[in-house]
Amino acid sequence: MTSLQEQLQSAMAELAEHTERIQEVQKELGRARASATSKDRMVTATVSAHGEITDLKFHTEDYRDMPSAQLAAVLMATVNEARAAMSAQVGGKVRPLMRQQDSLVDGMFGGSSVEDLLAPLRAMRPRGLADTVLGDGGRPPKPARTYEDEEEFDG
Repeated sequence: MTSLQEQLQSAMAELAEHTERIQEVQKELGRARASATSKDRMVTATVSAHGEITDLKFHTEDYRDMPSAQLAAVLMATVNEARAAMSAQVGGKVRPLMRQQDSLVDGMFGGSSVEDLLAPLRAMRPRGLADTVLGDGGRPPKPARTYEDEEEFDG
């Protein structure tokens, strides 16, 4: 079995690799574009990974004779199709990172929650000022009664 220090070094190396991969994916997605062309081949819309329209290219001049509502519907459908394609592209890049992150967390914490791991340490801590201030159960102690709390005050 390896020492705790070796385990920590290994975990830190894995974390560094994971961080590097995340940065690579961020750069790739910063350059990524997805396009869609309308069914009638009139227009192509291109979007960024953030869903921003980066280009609209009209291949014909048919749009000039279209009612505005029809043109708007074609543009919206085409842009939404490009966004859906980009969403799939982003998902394809991010999903493996999420699985890798889950694996990294399991490796670092043994699949347990951080709270479960810290519970024995918290049980061992000495009672200190925080315990005195917060009282038992993490609730502040009741304040002492003052003369203002009394219904009658003999001056």
